[in-house]
Amino acid sequence: MSEGTGGRAAFVVGAGILISRVVGLLRNTAFAYFFGAGAASDAYNAAFRIPNAVRNLLGEGTLSAAFVPVYSRLLGSGDEAGARALANAVLGLLFVAVSALTLIGVAAAPWLTAALAAGFDEPTQQLATQLTRVLFPMTGVMVLSGWCLGIQNSHRRFFWSYASAAMWSVAQIALLLVGGPRAADAAQLAVWLAWATLAGALLQVAVQMPEVLRLMGAVRPSLDATSTGVRQVLRNLVPVVTALGVVQISGFVDLQIASFLPPGATTTITYANTLALLPVSLFGVSVAAASLPEFSRDSAGVAHEALRERLRAGWQRILFYVVPSAALFLALGDYCVGVLYRAGRFGAAEQQAVYAVLAGYALGLVSSGSVKLFGSAYHALQDYRTPLRASVISIVVSAMAAISMTLPLRSSSFAAAGIAVGSALGSYVNLGLLARGLQRRLGPLYTPAMWRGTQRILLASLVAAIAGSGARLLHQQVAPEWHVRVAAFPVLGVFGATYLIAAWWMGSAEAARWLRRRPRQAGSPSGGA
Repeated sequence: MSEGTGGRAAFVVGAGILISRVVGLLRNTAFAYFFGAGAASDAYNAAFRIPNAVRNLLGEGTLSAAFVPVYSRLLGSGDEAGARALANAVLGLLFVAVSALTLIGVAAAPWLTAALAAGFDEPTQQLATQLTRVLFPMTGVMVLSGWCLGIQNSHRRFFWSYASAAMWSVAQIALLLVGGPRAADAAQLAVWLAWATLAGALLQVAVQMPEVLRLMGAVRPSLDATSTGVRQVLRNLVPVVTALGVVQISGFVDLQIASFLPPGATTTITYANTLALLPVSLFGVSVAAASLPEFSRDSAGVAHEALRERLRAGWQRILFYVVPSAALFLALGDYCVGVLYRAGRFGAAEQQAVYAVLAGYALGLVSSGSVKLFGSAYHALQDYRTPLRASVISIVVSAMAAISMTLPLRSSSFAAAGIAVGSALGSYVNLGLLARGLQRRLGPLYTPAMWRGTQRILLASLVAAIAGSGARLLHQQVAPEWHVRVAAFPVLGVFGATYLIAAWWMGSAEAARWLRRRPRQAGSPSGGA
């Protein structure tokens, strides 16, 4: 796949993710309006985190890493029957595994919530237990969605596999709008929302299946472990699931710490993390998802030069977007939070608390946005141990940093920001270890041309932050009575326009494409700077 084709594939993935994320943000806006940040919202977010861990262990991330490379190679060799048999066998094995885990999760819900959210009071723990039992069956449904995504991506069908996630949020938005004014209290609304979340997962799979059936024909799950590639996928699953399990442990450590903080801390982290993940998903995940099938096809031969060039191009493209995103969240994150959440039970105090956590996540945005691409390169090379080791080390660093920064300030409403800063530190450790390993295998990853492009990105981001801060000051001086949801659009618009114009002025080919102008000078070969 050429660089231009790779860029188009990443754009298609990004477009699908953008739709699902925008609808997801609308879902969070409705959630914030009806729940604010309190005990009921903490219980829902904790309950969602527990079954979602199983989904992450066996869902799209695992299948992308373990299944897609093997399935893509079978397709690339023309063995469509073998690829179909592999897909059906993987689906059957996943269904058995997830069914067993779901039954265990429903039965063990009281012990899970007691162990993972020990700081909750008794009523909050009871509510979290009830919600966990409703939400746990969602895991099996979402794993099936991950399998559908793997099939679609292997066939280079990127858009709907990611855009379909919007249906999951649509079901929850509908419930909140209809049920929010009618619920007796926040606890009852949380239970209703849990059922809507489960229904949304079913809806997400339902809208994916027509395309999957067109690509595969009849879907016949089997338990035939002798099908071509099944044993290789199972071998790949062990280190991938282990690595993702380590990541989930990190999330549970964060949950455990947050449960000892003032009420609303768990929800505050969820609000901030959703915003921070937007650029990571739009640009980091989209580039990585579009690259993985091509990485896998290239690595079947000795085309490591092509793989390295594709990795460089993808990385520079990611940096073009995540660096200004980090600058935006640091300089104007309170406006980003306010435009999405400031209404109903979500007031000024909640806005500032979420902003503090968002700023912590912003410090690690560059590394968080890059790790997925680097991990995809390892998975294409059938190396699963190196990402596992890097994850273990980074999680230890993250947990130690979060504990040391958060617990001494646990009575403060801003204590949760320490969890985000710890996550940022851990992600840089992860990126450094992955980059060092790839450099040994592929040669230099970061070239002088890339550094010049990155310098332009950094300078343009700084100029945009200064311009945006000036627009904020103007708003505060001239029209302080304007609601943040009104003022945010011109302020954030100044930041975005300034970044693109400054980057174009300094020769960015990527900015020139956005502005539909010719680059003022030769841009980076990767198109990212």
